[in-house]
Amino acid sequence: MAIQQPHAVLPTATHDEAAREGFCAALRKYFTTELFPGTRELYAAQLLPAFEAEHGRKPENLKEVTALMEGTYGYRATNLIGRTAQELVWDTVGESIERQLDTLDHNAKPRPDDLGTLKLNPALPIPRYVQAVDIHVMPGNFHTDRSNDDIYAGALYDRGVHVFAFGGLGECNDAYGHAIVAYLKEHFPDLKPRRILDVGCGIGSATLPLAQAYPDAQVHGIDIGAPMVRYAHGRAESLGVKAHFSQQDMTAMDFPDGHFDLVVSIIVTHEAPVPVLRQMMAEIHRVLAPGGVMLHDGSFNTTPPEPIDQLMMSWFGHNANEPFSFGFKRLDFGRTFEQAGFQRDKFFTGTRPPVYLQGHLPPITFIGAMK
Repeated sequence: MAIQQPHAVLPTATHDEAAREGFCAALRKYFTTELFPGTRELYAAQLLPAFEAEHGRKPENLKEVTALMEGTYGYRATNLIGRTAQELVWDTVGESIERQLDTLDHNAKPRPDDLGTLKLNPALPIPRYVQAVDIHVMPGNFHTDRSNDDIYAGALYDRGVHVFAFGGLGECNDAYGHAIVAYLKEHFPDLKPRRILDVGCGIGSATLPLAQAYPDAQVHGIDIGAPMVRYAHGRAESLGVKAHFSQQDMTAMDFPDGHFDLVVSIIVTHEAPVPVLRQMMAEIHRVLAPGGVMLHDGSFNTTPPEPIDQLMMSWFGHNANEPFSFGFKRLDFGRTFEQAGFQRDKFFTGTRPPVYLQGHLPPITFIGAMK
């Protein structure tokens, strides 16, 4: 596993903690690169031919494919290992953070000479879809506070994702952010945004690459979770990057109309229910300036996936606490953009080769629109 770049709010590991993290990373890699893809191979090589021989047709729906797969030891064992690996990552990293949390909380506190700013909203209602489930099986999700200055959720996500992805997102967990920048630089080379917004910024893993790529822009990151933006601010300051973080709901932001020239989100839209995504797009349309650009990961494809693909996509909802991911895959983003106020002739889409977990994930598909 690659070494993660140290900074003032990143938890450090003892010898034994590092050994456990290494085991978790190896188990996750085995699941991601061997076991999970192997279930599709099992279906194609054995289960599908046997079903066609017996019924004279392919399985017609998700129910039939699920019954086939769940009847095999390989599929059930894969599910068990995938879920267990997910839980082990958070347990292992969480224990390490608890040992040093007071120091990390102190290091993340805002200071008078900070480059950027941090704005919290203790009265902000946390939506039920956030409170009701621990996304990724991460204890407390993104919003739970343990103290007044708590950054536990941010530290858990930063270190946990590095272990979870066995270092494949780069030493700063920012490979997605650099993919966004690469796409924008290629397709919008003349874009010179004055203000940029990263929606659902988390720890700022996309916010900071954007700030570095557009040094003349004022860059903002918002997230519903106070521990996330506290951590994001402390992380940005430690890494010497100027950015402004605030605790906000992406469906009701406090920015003026037409305030941003560029609005992005990454690995956010699959973690919210469809009605919330529609509200999010409408709010982005409101804060985006005329001629501005918005960009997300996703797809305009509305062709119903094959039953086996439906099963593979639903794995994360059933086993990894990502209940909204399947709705995200089926959402008609084109129609959603139109309902938000964007014109269809201003839509665009494209892909970037994977700059993360190379060989194990397909290229990132981006969708967006100009206002």
